[in-house]
Amino acid sequence: MCFSDFSSCNLIGVASSLAIAVGEELDADELAVLAAFFTAFADNLAIIAAKKSLEEK
Repeated sequence: MCFSDFSSCNLIGVASSLAIAVGEELDADELAVLAAFFTAFADNLAIIAAKKSLEEK
């Protein structure tokens, strides 16, 4: 299974469901730290993807 096999609606559904499940288990401070972590994680993935795209051209 690969993320590219999912439709955009499926990806939104999975992300939302996961966020709700995690959000119910953590307190506000823990959620803030986790959200900041995933923001940094996503930003780094975007940098890697952009560099790969440029290298393929």
